[in-house]
Amino acid sequence: MSNIVKDENGAYRWVYEFNLYKNPTILFTVLKVFIAIIAIGLVIMLASLIPDLVKGYADASDVAETLRFGSVFIALFVVLTIVGYLVYALMQGGKYCVVFTMDEDGITHKQLPRQYEKAQLVGALNMLAGLASGNAAQTGMGIITSTRDSITSTFDAVRSVKGSRALRVIKVNEPLAKNQVYVDAEDYDFVFGFIRDHCQNASVRG
Repeated sequence: MSNIVKDENGAYRWVYEFNLYKNPTILFTVLKVFIAIIAIGLVIMLASLIPDLVKGYADASDVAETLRFGSVFIALFVVLTIVGYLVYALMQGGKYCVVFTMDEDGITHKQLPRQYEKAQLVGALNMLAGLASGNAAQTGMGIITSTRDSITSTFDAVRSVKGSRALRVIKVNEPLAKNQVYVDAEDYDFVFGFIRDHCQNASVRG
């Protein structure tokens, strides 16, 4: 566990600096969710044509027109999403900096504002783990908890775990919450194994 710090309470913490240009995981996730929504809408539109097809009020050309409309809408959405993602990446300086905290109960994914650097956060984690002094611990915790976005997965509620060693991501999914855990290559096996062993109610792949 070369990049993971364990504190005196048994919680594991690590920092992951995500290159938004080189790793498309976030982009693919956004595209998959919204394309699925559009596809469902398209299926509903096609289903609404069935009564008219049966009665002869509509024909194959109407189905083809609906499919063309759906295809153009999906293509336009994909282009706009990619452009929006690139703008977001530019605003973030090309980096997505996140701190993970993992213990026996679950794992928390906390996105940090862009001004924090990985070295600064690693120092804060080590400070917390060492509990050098009350003030030092407070300083480190202040940095780590100054988050802009956070999601926590409770292991007992997780229903599926999907790991991708190539992308260094582990997807931890509850029925109404999707969490993505990023980890350096040398720590992947440890983190994946820990999550797998603690998610007793989940299907696991990876």
